[in-house]
Formats: sequence, structure tokens, C-alpha cells
Amino acid sequence: MGPLSMFVVGMLLAGMNMKEVFTNVRAYVVCFLRLVVFPAIILLVFIFTGMTKLFPSASQVLMISLLATSGPAASTVTQFAQLYDNHAFESSVINALSVLLCIITMPIINIIYTFLL
Repeated sequence: MGPLSMFVVGMLLAGMNMKEVFTNVRAYVVCFLRLVVFPAIILLVFIFTGMTKLFPSASQVLMISLLATSGPAASTVTQFAQLYDNHAFESSVINALSVLLCIITMPIINIIYTFLL
């Protein structure tokens, strides 16, 4: 599924007007929630529940869960939106912007996780 997703994202980025992507305020709100707020909530849950002490390699397992929550929006949503002609442009803008912003936010979330735990 990874290579297929990369093909879809590449085709979306190649066919988009980047000015429209970077000027869409709603896409920034969705990406902020998806890439910053939700991973921060998960990180706080990990810290305050003490889940990292459940078993010896729990911190690595929780890191994988955190990386999954801080990842970009799924390209399958865009594929279904295009298939059913239902807000395909909006979903592709959110997908493209979340992929581009994830390059910045995912390493920061990873650094915060390793620093705090």
C-alpha cells in the first residue's frame, strides 16, 4: 500500500495549483489538528498513564503508535472522494498539504517523545 499511496500523492501534487493548496485556510486547520493536536493528546496520554513501563520495549511500541497518529492524511480518502465525485478537490488539498507539512511535524513529535520519555 505504501508505493500505491506515493503514486497517488505524486499524481495529486503534479496536477495541483500550489497557490490554491497553500491559501486554503480550512486545510491548515485540518492539518493542524491531524499533525499537531491529536499526536499531542496521544503523547499526553502516554506520559500521564505510565504506559511506557508496561513491559521492557513498551516505549518503542508506543513510538510506532505515535508515528501512526502523526502521519499525513490517508490517500485512500482522496481516492474514494474522486471515485464518488464528492469533494475530491478538498480532500486532495488536505492530503497534499498534510504530506508536505508532515515533513516538518513528524520529526518534531519524535524529538518531543524521545525527550519526554
